[in-house]
Amino acid sequence: MKSNLTSVTLLGVPLDLGAENLGVSMGADTFRYQGIVSKLRSAGLELTDKGNITVKSRADVPVGNPKLRRAAEIIRVSEETAKITEAVAQKGEKSIVLGGDHSICLGAVAGASVGLKGNLGIIYFDAHGDMNTDQTTPTGNIHGMQLASLMGYGAPELVEAYGKSVKIHKDNMLHIGGCDFDQAETDLVARENLHTFSMLDLLKNGLAPLLPMIDKLASQVDNIWVSLDLDAIDAVYAPGAGMPNKKGLTYREIAAIADYIGQKCHVVGVDVVEYNPLQDENGKTAELAIELIATFFGKEYSWYTHYLERNKN
Repeated sequence: MKSNLTSVTLLGVPLDLGAENLGVSMGADTFRYQGIVSKLRSAGLELTDKGNITVKSRADVPVGNPKLRRAAEIIRVSEETAKITEAVAQKGEKSIVLGGDHSICLGAVAGASVGLKGNLGIIYFDAHGDMNTDQTTPTGNIHGMQLASLMGYGAPELVEAYGKSVKIHKDNMLHIGGCDFDQAETDLVARENLHTFSMLDLLKNGLAPLLPMIDKLASQVDNIWVSLDLDAIDAVYAPGAGMPNKKGLTYREIAAIADYIGQKCHVVGVDVVEYNPLQDENGKTAELAIELIATFFGKEYSWYTHYLERNKN
């Protein structure tokens, strides 16, 4: 692992307006309560906590277009988030953005992309596709649309959030851990030849085919953003996911993939989303997420190092 200090800005986005699962708005502050700042500093990240973006309460936000529920406030929050991640990227530093639901990824990645003049790829962990549009969505919930929007598909108000340019070229997207795509998302993947590695791919072939996919992405762009929806991880290890998944990645699998990304990719940002502390068990999901964030940046913080800290003397 790399030993040099890495300058990182931590930002909380307590947004739950893109989903219908309440509880994820508490995620960022719960991570802080779990000691994320001190733990990541101990892993060698020179971390500055910028606090939280202000988000209106659900009661004060009209649904509006039922195909783009609460879009106006989500876009406002996205653009506030993007201003910060753009500035961080322009300084050559890194971002950690804590959700909130997965719609926070729209602003976080848009800002980094603008700051890096589009030289950005994304590795996207999620049980779901998040590649619906306002024309295909079965729910109207924007946390199922942001990945499509970042690649230029869907409603102009989402695609053009924080600038009209496409934020992630479709060839620079790698989706990992899918097991619950809607038919429209499956059709989009096939039609546009998008890069995905599903749980079925993993069960058929193991991790071996994924590694060259990561290598290829790292060779195409200089910078990588990692977006981690905790529902990509099996509920045994991540019970605090907003939508716990009994058929997700095991600890061994997600830890190995994260380690490979940390070694092979220049990761400039990580968002962790859909953490519901009301469903967690003794903070185990938060602890795993902290470990994975460090690993994605090529650092090390594990349950074992935490155990040693607690049992000194």
